[in-house]
Amino acid sequence: MANIFATGTTGTIGKHLGSSIGTIDIDLSDNPNSFNSISFDENMVIIHAAAVVGVEKVIKDINYSHRVNVLGTINLARVALKSNISKFVLVSTSHVYAKSNRLLFEHSKVSPLSEYAEQKLQAEQAITEMFKDFPTKLCIVRVFSVLDWDTPQYTLGDTVRKIVLGDPNAFVRFVDDIRDFLTPKQVANSLIKIAKTENLTGIVNLSSAQGMTVFDAVSVMLELAGVGLKADLLHRGKSEIPRIVGSNSKLKNQIPDLELSWSPSPFKS
Repeated sequence: MANIFATGTTGTIGKHLGSSIGTIDIDLSDNPNSFNSISFDENMVIIHAAAVVGVEKVIKDINYSHRVNVLGTINLARVALKSNISKFVLVSTSHVYAKSNRLLFEHSKVSPLSEYAEQKLQAEQAITEMFKDFPTKLCIVRVFSVLDWDTPQYTLGDTVRKIVLGDPNAFVRFVDDIRDFLTPKQVANSLIKIAKTENLTGIVNLSSAQGMTVFDAVSVMLELAGVGLKADLLHRGKSEIPRIVGSNSKLKNQIPDLELSWSPSPFKS
């Protein structure tokens, strides 16, 4: 059985991968030659989860984000492919898809609406070209919306946590948007199974396939925390991307026992 290693093991998703997954410690913004020091072999599967994530973080320093999200991914994949690894799993985002009111499939049109999504698509395209002669060694996982209590600052989960803790400046906008939620732990567990499934290659949606309004999702979390609805802090309206819901049929066909219904954890103060 292949040994699984990952980048980003301290991140939102990566911290849930568990101790059985090895850590690749590399500064993705470093020069290409530094990647040659990584020791890969043909029995390794790489989950590349490290990235500068989110619109706000990317636009704060677009050049740095590009070095990490695009060039760093290319440099890592180059060394991995040269070392003849078993499989390279790139963690990407559903935000590469074009705005649509329909269920999104792996073949749906792409048209990023943010610099973050644009960088992730550039990385996808670059390594797809790199692996064109070895397509069975590449899997690009487009992760849909991630929501739980332990997500980073400025995310929906962080905002809901602040509401529960009584932060007077916390509120949620665009609660009429429809999203497709999984927790970071669910995503991490799924990535491990994807990494272990030899026949699962190409682009794969990682989603619940269950559309839910942000309003309803926040309501579930507030109920878990034993807090009332606080409707005045949930601002109605829709964003520039009012709906992102993906089909997970390709994934479920290969790994039918995956639990892909959003299940947030209990609130802990």
